[in-house]
Amino acid sequence: MRNLLSQCARYGAYPFALFVAAFVIVEAVGHGWDYGTVSGYFLGGLVVSLIAMEMAFPMKRDWKMTWASFLRDLKYITLGATTTMVVRYGGILLALYASIGASGPLSGRPFFESFVIALLVFEFFQYWHHRLSHEMGGAFGGFLWRVHAAHHLPDRVYVLMHAVGHPLNDLISRHLLLAGVVLVLGASPEVVFAFGILTAINGTFSHLNVDIRAGGLNYFLVSTELHRHHHSADRAQSKNYGATIPFWDRVFGTFVYEPGVAPVRLGVDEPALYPHSNSFWRVMKMPFVGLAEMQHPRMSSGGEEHGVAET
Repeated sequence: MRNLLSQCARYGAYPFALFVAAFVIVEAVGHGWDYGTVSGYFLGGLVVSLIAMEMAFPMKRDWKMTWASFLRDLKYITLGATTTMVVRYGGILLALYASIGASGPLSGRPFFESFVIALLVFEFFQYWHHRLSHEMGGAFGGFLWRVHAAHHLPDRVYVLMHAVGHPLNDLISRHLLLAGVVLVLGASPEVVFAFGILTAINGTFSHLNVDIRAGGLNYFLVSTELHRHHHSADRAQSKNYGATIPFWDRVFGTFVYEPGVAPVRLGVDEPALYPHSNSFWRVMKMPFVGLAEMQHPRMSSGGEEHGVAET
């Protein structure tokens, strides 16, 4: 019986979540429900369900949440009460607010057409922000990486670990980019709501410690299999910069899909060069340490790697 349930979780959980999301979107739009409230309930229910699933069917036991890692996560979650989670959820609310009365190229266009265009445009900017955060050299590239690196410090990936990160990273990649795209394109509140629901699914599933197999869906959506490789400590494997769709990864040659294969090690390639993720305040100040003098910690013009100098 347990094996049957494990197989159902492996192959059915992700498609089922997408089906539920489609149902929620249709019902909310059709009945005029408050989009902000629906988004909050949906995200909360999704997180609780996936935590229960990974506790029951962990892909790797050494990736499971421990008491120590939970206390670590709690620091970031507590910060998120006023920053990170406010930015994630607030980003959707801001975009919804910005979409009211907004006019642009998408104004008056059919829902599905507007949704696809808005998703492609947002993901294009998100993709390049994410990729440059990993690959850009120089002082500015080093700053981008140190802002983003906080999310890559943990050596295990599970749902609550998604909260580990620097608030500046979410502020740029979620809040400003999403609201900016909505304002410029003139996307409707319905489109923004549907977009928020889809990103909520992918954001939580992508860090799930369950052996999810999405099959052909991996070529259209960033599922657990794709994003897990992004957290690999092997830089040849840690591509897949798309957050919701792998379209731009496929266009620009950074798409990595190895069905059923998990990274040997997660985290940064040289952990000794970085503060431990438990060192909360050192991680928070990491983007601002030695900004003018330091080169990119993952790559430099001379081919040598440099660590983050800490005070």
